Amino acid sequence: MSDQLFRSRLNEDIARRSYYGKFIFNSHFLIFLTITAGFFLYSLLSLLETLEPTLWLDVIAAFLVSILLIPAYRTLLKEADGVFLLPYEAKFGKYLSAADRYSLTLGIIKPLIGGTIAVLLLTVGHGLVEIITFIAGAIIFYVMNFHIKKAVVNSRLSTPWMMAGLIGLSFISLMLIVQSPFWLLPAVAVYWVALVYARRTSHPRLDWNAMIDYEASQLNSYYRNVALFTNVSHIDKQFKRRRYLDPFLWQPKGRAFSKEKMYEYLFYRTFARSHDLPMIILRLILLFGIVMVWIGNLYFSIIIVLFGIYIIVLQMSQIYTAQAYLLWPKVWPVDRGFIQKSYVDYSHKLVLVISVLFSLIFLGIHYENFFLVVLFPLWGYFINRSLSRTVYRKEKELSD
Repeated sequence: MSDQLFRSRLNEDIARRSYYGKFIFNSHFLIFLTITAGFFLYSLLSLLETLEPTLWLDVIAAFLVSILLIPAYRTLLKEADGVFLLPYEAKFGKYLSAADRYSLTLGIIKPLIGGTIAVLLLTVGHGLVEIITFIAGAIIFYVMNFHIKKAVVNSRLSTPWMMAGLIGLSFISLMLIVQSPFWLLPAVAVYWVALVYARRTSHPRLDWNAMIDYEASQLNSYYRNVALFTNVSHIDKQFKRRRYLDPFLWQPKGRAFSKEKMYEYLFYRTFARSHDLPMIILRLILLFGIVMVWIGNLYFSIIIVLFGIYIIVLQMSQIYTAQAYLLWPKVWPVDRGFIQKSYVDYSHKLVLVISVLFSLIFLGIHYENFFLVVLFPLWGYFINRSLSRTVYRKEKELSD
């Protein structure tokens, strides 16, 4: 019974990932990934030819791998399982074993990519023995990190603190292994002690509430990552007040708070109070900025900025959905044209600010080509105008 149950949920999870994957890995994003990977690999190989052996390369390689050695743990449990599956806990071992195998393979891509980059860095100043020992240690630590994480989820220990501790332990162990392969055995011994401690603190029986809540948080985290690229209706959306943004929220009074201006104010307020969107946009700007600095190529920087503005404009459409379909149109119904015009005014101003931020990063790298920054606000204006019309067209198709 447990085998069939997990197989059905596994197929459901794979179908979910396949469904959202076709939106994420579309032709535009695949082209961007191909160009980015090519530029990154080319620049990294060129850089390795000029680097001298230094401790900082070991630090970068060990840290990069250590932050990627925390495997995903997905049990695919649901809220009702705490009631209906509780009598079958004694026969639940096969289900959890299948979940372990699925979890270990689910997040293997990131360690493989990070490990490849780390191995390339270690070729500067290290021999084959140190590199092979480094790879062997990373594989062992990946498996042991998974079992420690699994035990901690079913205990009273703090999962965030556990993850921070495992990252630190992996970093120190990998740094020592790079210096001398003989450190592998002591590192494995320390990991074994940590695993024994985690299992002793684990509950003798399954903590169904904790494991179900953890699975729900992992699923919601997946939806949040997907929301970077497309709208997700299942995400647990919350709102958060950021007092440092209050000065940017003017409060219209009297006639200024009319049907023509009301929704523009609400769009700004929803953006400032959104739990994720401001931080998502900030992370995207920082991420694309780091890539631009790392690569340093003029044409690649232009592509990065244009693609970054495109991704952010896609994210902003959820603000229109949040206000146009919720309570306000029912409390104070106005013509949809006013809502759409307010969204255009709001979004064009926000896209202009984002374009300016990207332009400042671009100027810091390619100041001699300062005239090219004119492209960014123009691109933001036209792409925002085009995507806004797509949102309105979908709204019209869905309306009665």
